Amino acid sequence: MATDPFHERLLAIVLRLPGATEDRPWGSVHCKVAGKIFVGWGRHDDGEMGMGIRVDKELQSTLVASDLRFTIAKYVGQHGGVDMRLGPKPDWAEVEQLIVESYRIIAPKKLVKELDARGGAGGAAAPKKAAAPKKAAAPKKRSAKT
Repeated sequence: MATDPFHERLLAIVLRLPGATEDRPWGSVHCKVAGKIFVGWGRHDDGEMGMGIRVDKELQSTLVASDLRFTIAKYVGQHGGVDMRLGPKPDWAEVEQLIVESYRIIAPKKLVKELDARGGAGGAAAPKKAAAPKKAAAPKKRSAKT
């Protein structure tokens, strides 16, 4: 059986993540951490590789609305699952970033800390989160003694 260079590249990204393993529960590749799936991939009928990942719900709606490569995943869409068609020449840095972010959502905090201690997977640093808007300071209560 010939090796698939897309499969090899995706698996190399996954296996750099702490505790990540490859599984084939339904005949296609699904990678897990602590027994939970965080990415899966396979070829569509037209031969194009696609992968399924988990993202936060806000990013899910943005990706699906703005990029034709993304669709809401059939069984886990309600949990932020998206499917992505990789195309003939994927942006591997983007693919790695999406896989690592999916891992961060699913993995136990201990393993995410281990990933961060390593400097991220394959050079992928922890994604920067937007700073939360600062809340206005509550007015100070006046003492009844004045």
